[in-house]
Amino acid sequence: MALFTVDTNNILRQAVEEAGTYNVVVAPSSQYTTTQQAGNPMVVFDYEVLDGKYKGGRIRFDNEVWDTSTEEKGNLSIKRFNTIAVALGAANGTSFDSIQQFVSQAVGNKLAVTVDWETGQNGKTYLSVKSHKPFMQDGSKPNGVKRPAGSSNTGNGGFGNHKSTSGGFGTTTNKQQGNGFNSPASSNAGNVQAPGYSNQSANSYHGGGFPPIPDGSPF
Repeated sequence: MALFTVDTNNILRQAVEEAGTYNVVVAPSSQYTTTQQAGNPMVVFDYEVLDGKYKGGRIRFDNEVWDTSTEEKGNLSIKRFNTIAVALGAANGTSFDSIQQFVSQAVGNKLAVTVDWETGQNGKTYLSVKSHKPFMQDGSKPNGVKRPAGSSNTGNGGFGNHKSTSGGFGTTTNKQQGNGFNSPASSNAGNVQAPGYSNQSANSYHGGGFPPIPDGSPF
């Protein structure tokens, strides 16, 4: 009997060791859930870095909460998720109808996220997502700032900001549903592959139309 069978999906991942702004793809492990106390809808985004020295590294737990408890918070939730949708390539007029649809169609799409070190209540320091931007044609940009000396470390988990959205990615016309994300223009930085996404270049990633993630996926 063989000791083990080689599986390209079952490998250790590169650690992201610097803050900065990274080109990423939304990983299939991203999911819809609710907050524990208030029960607000929440998206938990996981990302995989697409290029540069940390290609293949994961940035996790970008928590985006949809809060309509007040008009002000509701408007802020819309603005936050509109920012994410635009970063992912959605065009004006795209409509969103449910958080579950938002998550399922965001998976496989590219954007850029800016991350910085943040220490949580458990005393551990993680990379936390601070902002979302469109995919960068000139590649990821680590800024050289590593985890503060003496801080605890359990990996690349990020707290993210507690915000979320409701939506289903539509087309570029009003009220039409489907995948409204446009892939960024071709670039050398984008011509990379992310494990678990089949043999397609990063420029071809867009949510909604991807085949099911195979068993044994690293996500």
